[in-house]
Amino acid sequence: MAVSLKNAGVAERQLVSFRLGEDEFGTDIMDVKEIIRVPAITKIPNAPDYVEGACNLRGNVLPIIDGRTKFNLKRKEKDENSRVLVIDVRGKATGIIVDKVSEVMRVPISDIEETPEIVRNIDDDFIEGVVKLNNGQRLVMLLNVVKALMVKDLTKEKKEPQEDSINYTSESISAAEDKSVDEEQLVSFVIDQEEYAFEIMMVQEIIRVPQIVKVPNTEAFIEGVLSLRDTLLPVIDLRKYFGIMVPSEISDQKRILVVDMGNFTTGIMVDKVSEVLRVPKTSIQPPLQFSDQSGEQLKGIAKLNNGKRMILILEPSKLISQDLVEPLMAKESILEKHDDTVITENLLPDEIQLVTFKIDQEEFGIKIDNVQEINRMTEVTKVPNAPRYIEGIVNLRGNIIPALDLRRLLKISEKDKTDATRIIIADFDGKRTGIIVDSVSEVLRFEKNRIERPTELLSSGVDRDCIEGVGKLNGGKRMILILDIAKVLSFV
Repeated sequence: MAVSLKNAGVAERQLVSFRLGEDEFGTDIMDVKEIIRVPAITKIPNAPDYVEGACNLRGNVLPIIDGRTKFNLKRKEKDENSRVLVIDVRGKATGIIVDKVSEVMRVPISDIEETPEIVRNIDDDFIEGVVKLNNGQRLVMLLNVVKALMVKDLTKEKKEPQEDSINYTSESISAAEDKSVDEEQLVSFVIDQEEYAFEIMMVQEIIRVPQIVKVPNTEAFIEGVLSLRDTLLPVIDLRKYFGIMVPSEISDQKRILVVDMGNFTTGIMVDKVSEVLRVPKTSIQPPLQFSDQSGEQLKGIAKLNNGKRMILILEPSKLISQDLVEPLMAKESILEKHDDTVITENLLPDEIQLVTFKIDQEEFGIKIDNVQEINRMTEVTKVPNAPRYIEGIVNLRGNIIPALDLRRLLKISEKDKTDATRIIIADFDGKRTGIIVDSVSEVLRFEKNRIERPTELLSSGVDRDCIEGVGKLNGGKRMILILDIAKVLSFV
């Protein structure tokens, strides 16, 4: 019986052979763009189980399929023999992980037989034939790898985003009046060592994890509700929502992002908030369409540092159904009112919004209107004969700005920079300066009547001339020293 072959009419086929478990497969070499070692792979939330994730391949995002899982074999740890075959699937590169690549061989057409009927799968007929080598002692299954990877949702055409689908609001957690139309401003955070982000317009506030009241008979990923003044805010544990059931303790780094989900507001619990950053739109790639669900929930993938760092940008309106959280917001008697961080849809005239951070054991705040972005500690170039409190200068996307060490300015003892160290890019009257702080805590709002003029409440080591007020929370148990940004930047 004749074998259906794409290269019918030629005397032989050139194959790349590889192993998955105990089985040996071969695929047409013309479908294999390259063979690489298994790179660092970024997980994709809610993707099918055979989708390993995505990686960077010379500046392009490459979706990765686990070959073992795809062909119903038991997963195993990748080792030094594991390889990724980069396959051209209708003009789109897709990687498939195999246990080992054996060789590149030329096979006479006469040595290929049609697949026996008993081993065929009616739905997934990926095997084109069986190659007999060494007088039949070695059998290689001829795999149509393009057909195997041609998952409907993986290669379907993507709809162009509609202009009016982007929700622009006047309220932002950062001053964005001068934001370039060629950039996206993101709040990035970590879930189980993977980095995600929301567009900054969707994030209303970032708070520490307060007391959360459990609600019975709800989805496992619903952590509960917390009280924010006169409203109840449902809290979603993003680890559980993504199916990461390994519990994580409520550490000092955990935060709750108060996110506009479209028609309602929800608290999203994350392992750690990384930074507030601006990303060129040219570095954002459309989401990989592994499935309808993942395609909707991912708005795009930001590639930074020449693709070495990838951030999955989530679409809040596609994460949680309003039907799941609406009953929680209606249970007005479930909580008592707490005197803590508050949030409203619009900043009221008698409210103030701050970015808070720590220097030593003191907690400080800067009015959010003066904060452009928050970055990780970057390389600082020293400037000869600069004032002691000037760390040097940094490059911010082509712009050179001074970096001020707030510890030195406030006459607080110095300490080494750590992974938590951040640079707050502050702006006052058009003067931009990087302010180096020990760590960034959160973004919060509270009433102006909780602010007092600086008094003896301040620690003796803090230069009071730079402090314009003291904000009191939790009945005065937590105090935030509010910087006078005009005086701070006057030293630069």
